[in-house]
Amino acid sequence: MSQVVYKQSPFLNNRSDNGYTQWNHLPTDKYMATGVDRNNKRFKIVSDSYDYIRGLNLWRGTKWLVRNGKRHRIQSVTN
Repeated sequence: MSQVVYKQSPFLNNRSDNGYTQWNHLPTDKYMATGVDRNNKRFKIVSDSYDYIRGLNLWRGTKWLVRNGKRHRIQSVTN
């Protein structure tokens, strides 16, 4: 099985018409959530599971795909 190398964004399309971002999951992918909690304290959560990161209810922050040491923004929330 060959490794897929992305030179640009790993996303298959940059926001489809329905507003969703899509990408192919690789076994080495990590997911990260960063932001500020309601007490203005910064946080960073890293996980191998996108389901875990997707389930986080962000007040102010960003969800990231981390591939090859580089962050790619999945979602941003500002309140």
